Amino acid sequence: MDESSSTPVTVGTGERPSVAPPASQQDAAGPRSKYAAVAIPLALLGWAIALVPPLAVTIALRLRDLDRADSAANLGLVLGVGAFFSFITNPLAGRLSDRTMSRHGMRKPWILAGALIGYAGIAVIAYAPNVLFVLVGWSVAQIGLNFALAALIAMLPDQIEPHRRGRVASFISLAQNVGGVGATFLVQLFSIGALQVLVPSLIGLVLMLGAIAPIKDRTRTERPAERFDMKALFGSFVFNPRRYPDLGWAWLTRFFLNTTQFTATSYLTYFLIENFDVSDAEAPTKVFQAVLANAVGLLLVTPVLGWLSDKVGRRKPFVIIASLIATAGLALIALSTSIPLLLLGQLILGAGTGAFFAVELALLADVLPDEETAGKDLGVANLAQSLPQSIIPIAAPGVIGAFGYPGLFLGGAVFGLLGAFSVTRVRKVR
Repeated sequence: MDESSSTPVTVGTGERPSVAPPASQQDAAGPRSKYAAVAIPLALLGWAIALVPPLAVTIALRLRDLDRADSAANLGLVLGVGAFFSFITNPLAGRLSDRTMSRHGMRKPWILAGALIGYAGIAVIAYAPNVLFVLVGWSVAQIGLNFALAALIAMLPDQIEPHRRGRVASFISLAQNVGGVGATFLVQLFSIGALQVLVPSLIGLVLMLGAIAPIKDRTRTERPAERFDMKALFGSFVFNPRRYPDLGWAWLTRFFLNTTQFTATSYLTYFLIENFDVSDAEAPTKVFQAVLANAVGLLLVTPVLGWLSDKVGRRKPFVIIASLIATAGLALIALSTSIPLLLLGQLILGAGTGAFFAVELALLADVLPDEETAGKDLGVANLAQSLPQSIIPIAAPGVIGAFGYPGLFLGGAVFGLLGAFSVTRVRKVR
């Protein structure tokens, strides 16, 4: 790749290599792509379109087709194991992208490789003859898609100045949630079968790769001083919350709010089928309607709040308000007795999660301890997004058995309240 398509990373003379100048010190004319503020949200829009169909709809329907009697338990198993691989992959991918010396850049090679691996796993799901193959396919898909996600998220501090991160983070949130609408819309255009699994995800991955193609990716020209040994490998999954308490509390806030959000989506298909007598064939359309209502709420608040957060220089009040709104929305979903009430709950939940995601990525970027290791640290932060996807499927069958789907959703709402508390403990950011 020529110089117009990549930006070099230089290495300092100290003990550890550094990206010079640090992202916090670069100006708009520095080594950043002017297209990045548009390209990163577009790429994450494509990523969401690729991920949501199997996560929200097609795996659930595939499992009902293979083993209807045990479909809920099998869904928990598949999503839980897949989330475990997401848990492992994301921070490791961030650390590897920080160290990558490809002439094509630090992030792009992992995004491309992740897209190819992820789609291979989705293809396995489409033609799986039994539950085991669905499990294997989703695990492979999670590995690939999370390699791509970690590298994409690491582009935010790489490419975007601190004073613009709130706005860009809000568009990233908007893109990912609108991606869910686009994904479920595409799914309901196809009858149950392989095309319903394959086509929406392919469209998403093509959009993702096309969006990042023009970005001037950063390149590393000298090897990092730190060896990538077993200690460094395991270090990819942790940070010291006592040394970096702000990052710790921001991590917890993200974990709590993602738990609230994922609770609302993970068993939505089965909730509609079992509590509202929706048929398997009708389920994709009803899920699309619910996701659309969620996105409308998000669209009403996300662009304004991301801009307003940058304007007033505050993050925490927006997160607190967002947490309370999201809690109210999920509680209404839990107690809904009709689909219109459920859609209203989704609208309110969307407004709450939209307000949160408008600023939370900017909050995380603002408390990073070292921008040279942004990929690694954001990868660890992404565990707060993937961990609920592992815990909820494991806990959900027991909760549903004891308290039904309303009990599951009310439990998720409690985590929204915890998120409102945890963000108050962040000191560095107002």
